[in-house]
Amino acid sequence: MKSRASFILLHVILPLLVGGMIYACWRDYNLPMFRWFDLAGIGPLVHQLRVTTAPLQVKLPFWFQFSVPDAMWTYALTAFMALVWRGAQSWSRPIWISMGLLLGAGSELGQLAGIVPGSFDASDLVLCVCAAMLALMFTSRSNNFQRSTDDAAT
Repeated sequence: MKSRASFILLHVILPLLVGGMIYACWRDYNLPMFRWFDLAGIGPLVHQLRVTTAPLQVKLPFWFQFSVPDAMWTYALTAFMALVWRGAQSWSRPIWISMGLLLGAGSELGQLAGIVPGSFDASDLVLCVCAAMLALMFTSRSNNFQRSTDDAAT
């Protein structure tokens, strides 16, 4: 069980926290999440975090601020679905495991087609595809997590 918890912490929670921190530090203050921070009572803490990290913003590449958060949640969702569906023999397994890629890359392609609101960004598309592939690589049967949970089950 410890390996499963470590896996979730490293491959699901940590990427979501990294993506969330990028949003909290450097994204537009008019996003709804900042109202949520105020409602949760952590608005002043987030404001101080933004003030402290503001000097870094000019040094960060555009793609880091705007594409990496999308890639982080794509990675987290793909890794989580791979964990949930590990070992399952179902026709729907590949669909569920690819949900992060379908939502991440699909939203970008939808923006390109004018179906989804927003602006298409090739960096978002590339990083989402790479993130999903990395998540699949880390959750494949050859990784240590798989072996350790299989060993623990026997």
